[in-house]
Amino acid sequence: MKNEMNSLEEHSTWKLVDMPPGKKAVGCKWFFKIKCDPSGKIIKFKARLVAKGFTQRPGIDYNETFAPVARKESINTVLAIAAAEDLEAENVDVDTAFLDGEVEEEIYMDQPDGFEDEGSPKKKCLLQKVLYGTKQAARQWNNKLSQQLDDQEFKSSAADPCVFVRVTREEYIIIVIYVDDLMISCKTKEHIASIKNSLMEDFSIKDLGDLKYCLRIEIHRKREDGTIKMNQKAYIKRLSEKFGVENCKDVHTPADSNSKLIKMGQEEAFVPKYPYRELVGALMYIATCTRPDIAHAVGEVAKFLRALRQVALDSSKADSQVSQDDSRLKHRVQRHQQGRADRIRGCQLGWRPRHVAFDNKIRFLPERKRDIVEFEASTNGRDLTY
Repeated sequence: MKNEMNSLEEHSTWKLVDMPPGKKAVGCKWFFKIKCDPSGKIIKFKARLVAKGFTQRPGIDYNETFAPVARKESINTVLAIAAAEDLEAENVDVDTAFLDGEVEEEIYMDQPDGFEDEGSPKKKCLLQKVLYGTKQAARQWNNKLSQQLDDQEFKSSAADPCVFVRVTREEYIIIVIYVDDLMISCKTKEHIASIKNSLMEDFSIKDLGDLKYCLRIEIHRKREDGTIKMNQKAYIKRLSEKFGVENCKDVHTPADSNSKLIKMGQEEAFVPKYPYRELVGALMYIATCTRPDIAHAVGEVAKFLRALRQVALDSSKADSQVSQDDSRLKHRVQRHQQGRADRIRGCQLGWRPRHVAFDNKIRFLPERKRDIVEFEASTNGRDLTY
C-alpha cells in the first residue's frame, strides 16, 4: 500500500483542496490482487487504490469513456507473421499506466483510508491524473499512448486501432496494444530497444523480454522450426482449483452426447451461491483463445446464466430429436452446423461457428439446401479484412 501511495505521489495524481459548495466527492477503496507468472507461481502481492467510478455523474464527472483494445485476431496475426518471417517479438508492461492520462473534468475524491492528511483531514483530493476506477481512465490512457506513438510516426491500422505499424527502408515495426500491455515485433532487437527507450522517456515501463506470456496465454516458440504454439494450461489449472474440480476424471470430449440440459422443478435442490456465471465466462475466454473444441458445449451451458437453479443434467432424454428451444414448434426443424476458420501463412487466427436452420414445412431440394449453407458460410467471413 505504501508503494502504491508513493507511485501516486510521484505522478502528482491529486492535490488537497477545500471542496467548493455544490460539488460531490467520489469515494475510493483499496483493491488487492495476487499476480502470478505463466506457470502459476505467485510473484507479487499487489495493492491498488481505485476510485468508485460508479458514483460519477455523466456529463459532470465524465463524458466519453470508450477505449479500444486489440482484437484476438490481431494478436494471432502478428504472431503468425513473426513465426513465418522469423521476427523478434517482445513484451512491455507499462507501470501505473492510467496515472499518465490527464483529467479533463473537475473531479473531487475522498482521501484514501489509512492515509488521510493529519493537518487537513477534511480536505478533498482534486484529481490531476485519471485514477484507476474512474470512468474515463482507460480512454485518457489510450489517447496519451496513441499520441506518443503517433509522434514516433506509427500509424494505426484501419482494421484495428490498437495495432500500430511503422514502415522504414530497413524494415517494419508492429506494436499491438492491450490496455497497458504492449507487444512489439520487428526484424532486429536493436529496433525494439530503440522503441523501448522512446517509451521510457514518457512512461515507466517494465521490460518483460521475449514474448512468453500474453493475456493468460502461454506462448512457446521454436525458431528452428518456425513455429509459435499457444496454450492456457496454467490458467486452466488455476480455474480447476478455484472451482473445485481439480480432482475430477479427465474426459475425451467436452460434452456427453447422451445428455441434455433441461429445466428443473422449483422444488428440486440446487447448489446455492455457486459462481456459475464466472465459470462460464472463464470457459468462454478459453474457447475463444486456444480451445475452440469446447465452444459448442460452453454455448449450451451459457443458455442458463439467468437461472442456475433451473439447470439439470438429464441423460434419460437423450433420444429427443428437437431441442428445448424448438419444442414450442409443431413441426421439426432441421439444423446445419457450419463454421469459419481464418488462416494466414498456415497459422490459425480465429474461428466462428454458425447455425443454419431449415423449416421442414418449406420444401428444399438437397442441392438447394447445400447451396444455401455454403452461401451462408461464405458471407459469414465478410468481416475478415486482414
